[in-house]
Amino acid sequence: METRTQHPEIRADRRADRRTWLFFAIFMLASFFEKSLSDHDDLLRTGAAHPNLPWLSEATSHLVILAMVPFITFMLSRFPFSADRWRQNLAIHAAATVAFSAVHVCLMVTFRKLLTPLVFGFQYDFGLLDPSLWLYEYRKDVLSYALIAAIFWTNRLVEQRDMEAEAAKTDAKDRHRLTLKSGGRTFFVNADDVIWARAASNYVEVGTPAKTHLARMTLTELERLLEEAGGHHARVHRSHIVHLDHVIAIMPTGEGDAMIELDTGETVPGSRRYRERYAQTA
Repeated sequence: METRTQHPEIRADRRADRRTWLFFAIFMLASFFEKSLSDHDDLLRTGAAHPNLPWLSEATSHLVILAMVPFITFMLSRFPFSADRWRQNLAIHAAATVAFSAVHVCLMVTFRKLLTPLVFGFQYDFGLLDPSLWLYEYRKDVLSYALIAAIFWTNRLVEQRDMEAEAAKTDAKDRHRLTLKSGGRTFFVNADDVIWARAASNYVEVGTPAKTHLARMTLTELERLLEEAGGHHARVHRSHIVHLDHVIAIMPTGEGDAMIELDTGETVPGSRRYRERYAQTA
């Protein structure tokens, strides 16, 4: 019998969803208590006959929304906000909010009609024939759908990024090569080919004999990958890394700083903060 192996990205999404479920459930519980208490106090101040009614009303609404979260996560998996199809999929999600709101209202009203007579002794009337009430609930449900989708999608992206970082770390350790990403493309560079690296805003410039790569990562992340790959590199400045085997001269500039000359003819600054890391090559 053939055993199907689940794709790592699907497993990552499910890990992210399980973790997000916990935090979202806590958020919904806090929202339930805050909304119920506020409405309860308002009814008490106005002398309403059933000030405890909001506890039932909010409980049915919040529980139905929690129960419908799998529908939203399914839609995110089936119609992700990928770079090539986000416009089309955004339109599909917009249509899904209508179904989400309709099911939410119908289930919420059903539970209220069943429970209100048992708890409070009178019939519950939502006014399903009033279009304005449907529109009122839809406006709130669109916000709920968007918030839930944003929370789960963001956590999926974080989980995917962590998975990619772990894969890059393993690749550096086992194959002694770096995984660099930029502009939707992935480059593989042998760690020993990295002569220098320089921080450039949200990117890092990585100099090799063949060309200079622009990678979307921090200099600290690159430094860790080089360490995993066993490269003979050192951080010589807060924004520079060099391959120590390419250093041919260190020229003091005063106050403990220096200029470091490489055998490629380039020079990079050396900070006194990192002097112990590169002074051994002098």
